[in-house]
Amino acid sequence: MWCIVKMIKINRLKLKYCPLVCFLIMVLFGFNTLCYGQMGFGLRVGGNISRANGNAFGANRMGYQLGADLIFGLNSKMDIQFEPSYNLTRIRVNDNTASLSGGLSKGTRSLKYLNTPAYLKVNFTRKFSILGGLDLNMLLNDDTYKLNDGTPAFNSRTRIGYALGIDLGALYFRYRQFKKNNKIVDNWDAHIDQYQLGFKMRLF
Repeated sequence: MWCIVKMIKINRLKLKYCPLVCFLIMVLFGFNTLCYGQMGFGLRVGGNISRANGNAFGANRMGYQLGADLIFGLNSKMDIQFEPSYNLTRIRVNDNTASLSGGLSKGTRSLKYLNTPAYLKVNFTRKFSILGGLDLNMLLNDDTYKLNDGTPAFNSRTRIGYALGIDLGALYFRYRQFKKNNKIVDNWDAHIDQYQLGFKMRLF
């Protein structure tokens, strides 16, 4: 019996860290391309509009992001691109759960994230590219907001979402989504949708 319980715990542990392992493999693969292609570096800045889905949340709110581009060329048409960024995500909480012990009072919450998307980038021209990949998110201020019962309102554990994007010259557009961002009652599976628009500059 003890062996069965131990096996179940091991399998759960493997499932828990499987997305992180997959992400690290992509990172290692990206750095490995240094041996075969060119490396590029750039900077980016922009604004975002975010909305959390779920009964506890309301209208869109604006934030911003600051970050860098690490570009590893595979060939003339494809790159692997990492975009480590500081991201201020603002979401609106309505009063639907304000009276519940596991609820949250009404107001706008500012969530500070360190996120690192890993993209496969397809270059159609020198100024037009599309991107898609995984997005690793870590909440930096998880102890700022509390539920009515005193427990943290937002998940501190690193999450993996996905992201899609378009580069058009010095402009960039990104769509990001990541799930299970909060611990508010009945909103465990709520996710955040974010739209980003900004400027980028490649330094080399």
